[in-house]
Parts: sequence; structure tokens; C-alpha cells
Amino acid sequence: MSTTKTVQIGVIGVGSIGKVHAQNLARRVPNATLAAIADANRAAADSVASQTGVKQVYTDYKEMLRNKDIEAVVVATPTFLKLEVVKAAAEAGKHIFCEKPMALTLKECDEFIHTSERAGIKFQVGYQRRFDPSYMRLKQSLDAGQVGKMLLLRSNTRDPPQKVSGWADPKVSGGIFLDTSSHDYDVIRWLSGSEAQSVMADGMTTAYPELKQLGDVDTTMTIIRLANGALAHVDACRVSVYGYDVRAEVVGTEGAAFMDIGRGSDAHLLKKDWESNEFSYWYQQRFDEAYRGELEGFAAAVLSDSKPKVTARDGRGAVEIGLAARLSMEQRRAVSLPLA
Repeated sequence: MSTTKTVQIGVIGVGSIGKVHAQNLARRVPNATLAAIADANRAAADSVASQTGVKQVYTDYKEMLRNKDIEAVVVATPTFLKLEVVKAAAEAGKHIFCEKPMALTLKECDEFIHTSERAGIKFQVGYQRRFDPSYMRLKQSLDAGQVGKMLLLRSNTRDPPQKVSGWADPKVSGGIFLDTSSHDYDVIRWLSGSEAQSVMADGMTTAYPELKQLGDVDTTMTIIRLANGALAHVDACRVSVYGYDVRAEVVGTEGAAFMDIGRGSDAHLLKKDWESNEFSYWYQQRFDEAYRGELEGFAAAVLSDSKPKVTARDGRGAVEIGLAARLSMEQRRAVSLPLA
């Protein structure tokens, strides 16, 4: 019988991504144990419990937080609810893994930072691309100076068509800039090792007219001027009929490094009905290993009392760029950072 120490983790919120985290903790993260789940929707909680074998199920997350055996929690609630949950978890002395985006405003972001630092807990934000093998190889080549001085960075997230529902409401999720492109903004900061100085963005609502009533768009572009002298381009689209399309590229004075959509070829004809492509249709498949890896990294930070790889300040950085992008689109102008 193994005597290896594991972190006892509870998952708060078992919707789409919370379910992924619970399943990984139950079976695939060697230095962590799924100890409990909490969700106000009892049917959802019971369903995930039956799939993962977890015995402790709560409809009130505060009751879970009173469990002394639980050392850490995964917060996977809708974004507008996260601050309340994080504050309660920090006050209970639990280490926190918080899904992105961690907040809808910079004021809330600052509260996250202050709360976690005051409580002396580990706090990691769920930007799983930093744990994806392809992205890590890209980062290693850049840190080794193989492309020379950075000139241009590019990142995109294009999602398959979905039914417009709660995820699309900016008041709930933050909308396309804070939710979808949040990953790309974090990737740009991480790959470049630099901060944004100014942001220009635009967006259109073409495929989902109903998004206009919610105050969101379905297709966007963002141009970011970085402090290291490079320019970055981010695009997002909610109607990628050929699959889940995520790519990244860096061009420098000595070469370029990129991560393409496919796995076995660098040339593709992208059609909706072709079954021969090697593309993942949705994010759970594309980032399967990364989702496992980020939880393993979080547990390692707790066990070794070390700094998580994606901190609350990283989470704030991505939110700030997203807020600037939305402001730029609305006011038709470049927005300087930091935001006031």
C-alpha cells in the first residue's frame, strides 16, 4: 500500500469544467485525492459522485469548507460567484485552484490577491495551456533564445458552434474577451514574459444575432503592444465548424516557433464533414493532458510549499487585457495599460 502523501481536494461546482477536474482528481492525479464535491444542483453532484466514486457530497459548499480533512478546493463556479466562494475558502484556510477568468473586474481581482496573500494559502488560476506539452515545448524554445528577439506573437481560440445560453452572458462569464480570449491573453503574457502596454480590439456579431441582446459578439480581433517591443495578435470565434481550433506562433529576428492545429501534418484543408482530420472537436479532448497536469502542479505546490505556476496576479493580468479589449471595441480607440 502506497504511503505517498496526497492533497485532499474538494471540487466546488461540477458543471462542464468542474466535472473534468473531478474526474481527473479521482483517477489521474497521483499527488491528489478527490475528497468531496459540492454543487447547489444535487442531481449534478450525485451524477459526478457516481462517476468518480466520491462519498462526500454537499449542496452547500460552506459545509464542505468546514471539513477539516479537506486541504484544498477547486473553484469551478460561474465567474460572477467566484469571489464569494474564494473568500470563504481562504477564511477556512483552504488552498485554492480557481478556474479562469477569476473575476469580472480589476477590483475583484485585487480582492482575490489580497485575500489569498493575507490567508497565506496557495492560489492557482486554471490556465491549463501552460501545462500542455506543445505549449511547454514552445515556451522552452523561446526561453532558450532560439527565435532571437521577439517581433510578433499570435494566439487564437475558435470554438465549435454552441447553443447560446448562460455562458454567453457577459454578466455571468465575462463574455468573449474575458472568457474565451482570456486563455490567449495569458498565453501572450507567458510566452513573451512581457506585459501589455496598449490594446486595440474590434468585434462583430454575425453568426449569433441573439448575442447582441446580451451585449456580446461572436468574432473578435485584439492587437496588443507589449513592453518588450513586440506586437501580439489574438482572434476568437464561436463558430469553428471544423473543430476546436487553438494555435500559437512567435516570430523573431532569428526564426519562428509555432504550435499548429493538427498533430501529423502542417497543411490542412478544413471542412466540416471530413472525418480524416486529426483535430479535437472540443476543449476536453484537446487539453486532456493539460487539465491533468495543472492539477498535479497545484498539488505539488501545496505539498512542497512552493509558488504555483499561474498566480492570482497572472489571473489579474489576463482580466486586465480582456477589459481593455472590450473597452477598445466599445469606444473605437486604443486603450493604454495599466487601466486606472
